[in-house]
Amino acid sequence: MPAHPDPLLGGLTPAEFLRDYWQQRPLRIRGAIPEFVNPIPADELAGLACDPEIRARLVLGHPDRKDWSVEYGPFAPERFADLPATAWTLLVSEVEHYWEGGPDWLRRFDFIPHWRRDDLMVSYAAREGSVGPHIDAYDVFLFQAQGRRRWQIQEPSPTSPICLPALPLAILRSFEATREWVLEPGDMLYLPPGVPHLGMSLDDDCMTWSIGFRAPAWRDLLAALLEERLAVTGPELFGDPGRRPVDRAREIAAEDLTALRQGLLRHLGTNASELDRFLGEFLTRPPDRDADTDAPPAQLDPSLCYRFDPVLRRFWSGEAGRRTLFLGGHAVPAAALTIPEADDFCARPALTPRDWADRLAGLAPALQALLTGGWIEPDTGPAE
Repeated sequence: MPAHPDPLLGGLTPAEFLRDYWQQRPLRIRGAIPEFVNPIPADELAGLACDPEIRARLVLGHPDRKDWSVEYGPFAPERFADLPATAWTLLVSEVEHYWEGGPDWLRRFDFIPHWRRDDLMVSYAAREGSVGPHIDAYDVFLFQAQGRRRWQIQEPSPTSPICLPALPLAILRSFEATREWVLEPGDMLYLPPGVPHLGMSLDDDCMTWSIGFRAPAWRDLLAALLEERLAVTGPELFGDPGRRPVDRAREIAAEDLTALRQGLLRHLGTNASELDRFLGEFLTRPPDRDADTDAPPAQLDPSLCYRFDPVLRRFWSGEAGRRTLFLGGHAVPAAALTIPEADDFCARPALTPRDWADRLAGLAPALQALLTGGWIEPDTGPAE
C-alpha cells in the first residue's frame, strides 16, 4: 500500500519514492528482496531465446576493447556452446509472459500504473559481460537476481551524447563514471531516464532483471492523433460566405485567423471524451504483426472461451456510469461494470464472450477484430 514502508524501495513508502526519486535521481537499494533465490535457470532462459516468438539478443564485447557485436534470436541451441568464456550477455525480453511466476513477481511494482510498464527483461552474462555504456529513454529498476554486477553512472548527463558509429547498439563514444555500486543478489538500482550507465558482470552466471517503464513521446501521440483525425476529415474546404470587403489585401485579418484557428481546433477534436478515447486506444495498440493471409478469416463464437495473447494490453478508465475498456487499440463502453469487474476483465487471461454480452454490448466487434488479427485464439481450458 502507498502509505507503508516497502523493503523493495529501501524502506521508503511508494509515495516517498515517487516524490523524491522517480524521474529525478538514482537510488541504490540493498536487500530489496532479502534472501532472494533466482527462480529462472540459465538453461530455461537460453531455451526462451531459441523460440522464434520471443525477442532475444546476444551482445559480445568489452568496454575497454570497444569490440561490440550483436546477434538477434531465435538462436540455435548449439550457439551457446560456441560462446567465449567471458564478455558476452544474453538478453531476453517480455519474460513475464513466459515465466509462470512473472505476473505475481511484477505486482511489487503496482504502485506505478501498468500503462507505464514496458516489460521484464532478463539478462544472463558471463564474467565481464556488458552491453556497453548507454542511455535509456525510460525509467528502469535493475534487480540483481544472481551473481554480482557493478553499475557505474555519469553525472551530470552530457548535453549532446554521441554514440559509436556503425553499430546496431546505441553505445556511447565517451563515458566517464562518477559513481558506482556493486549489486549482490537481492539488491536493486533505480535509474531515471537519461542517465548514462554501464553495467559489468563480476561473476560467471550473472543474472540481472530489468523492469522498464516507458512513456509515450509527445511527437508519437501527436502523429497518431493527426493520423486518426485525417482519416475522418472530409474533403470540404474552408468557407467564408458573407465575407466583407477588405481595405488591405495583403493582410491576414484577425477575423480570418480566428476562423482558420477555430476550424483547425474543430477538426483536431477538442472534446475531452474523444481525446480520452483516443489515448486509451493508443496506449493499448498492439505491435505490428504479419497477418496470415492464407488462412480463412475466423468468426467469433460467443460460446467459446478465448485466450488473450499475453502481449495484448488491456486497461480501463472513467467513473461509474462512464467507464470504458480499452483492449488492443479498441474502446468498449463499459458503463455497467464496477471497478472490480473492470479490473477482472483486464487481468484475466481468457474469457467467454457471452458471459459479458449483457454488460458489454460493444465487446463482440472488438474481439472479432482481435481474432482476425491473431491476438486472441480459442482456448480448450476454462476461462479463469
